[in-house]
Amino acid sequence: MYYFLKVVNFLDGNAVAVLSAVFASLLLFGVVNWGYDPYRKQNKKFRVCTQSMRAHPAKTALYVTYLTEDYRRQWRVFVNCKTDKPSLVFEFVPKRKRPLALWLLVAAATVCSSYIAVFVAVNRNLLYVAVQVVFWLAFALVLFADGAVCRRQTRRAKRNFARFVAQLTAVTPKNPSTVVEDTVSALNKLNRGEVTDATVGKAGEILRAKGLSENRTVEQQRRINLALNGLLQAYARNSQRNTLG
Repeated sequence: MYYFLKVVNFLDGNAVAVLSAVFASLLLFGVVNWGYDPYRKQNKKFRVCTQSMRAHPAKTALYVTYLTEDYRRQWRVFVNCKTDKPSLVFEFVPKRKRPLALWLLVAAATVCSSYIAVFVAVNRNLLYVAVQVVFWLAFALVLFADGAVCRRQTRRAKRNFARFVAQLTAVTPKNPSTVVEDTVSALNKLNRGEVTDATVGKAGEILRAKGLSENRTVEQQRRINLALNGLLQAYARNSQRNTLG
């Protein structure tokens, strides 16, 4: 009992300094956690890998090995599934932000809560009760700010991931079947509107851009021919209406 009274009397006599240290510790806990970014190393690896792929596309397989394990695993799946669309395989992996310096929070909360004993045993100062409410409100603000920082860090990490996938898509050789799918889709899209001379010109540009010299199967060529014939028939009908008009 003697030591208990000695402690609470010390806390009462040095309330300003002790409570200032309590709130300073809470603020330091917040600053430490606000500055911690679980994606920092991953972001750096993504930036380096993306820049390296842009400069030396032929060495993409080498650069990807420097990514974190989550994305190296996805790279292995991408290579084995033989697709030319990385976005079908790669997905962003969120990281859990673990709290740092919890001992600061525990120490600050313990000392702050001790002033309830001071209020009961030594000095019935309502300030000691009010400081409990202020402390936990301040803690709630720290958590709210940390959540906002975490969301911002996640958005930044997703942007770096998106740039990586976009660059990987750009350096991945196109599969002939994908080229055919894109060509047919583009021609069908043109056919949804009014087919004019300009539309036919765009269709020619699409065919040239997709590579008319590419080897295709009979089925692939048939699909392109059907889409192209539909476009030309729509053009003929439109020209006939304009002539009659």
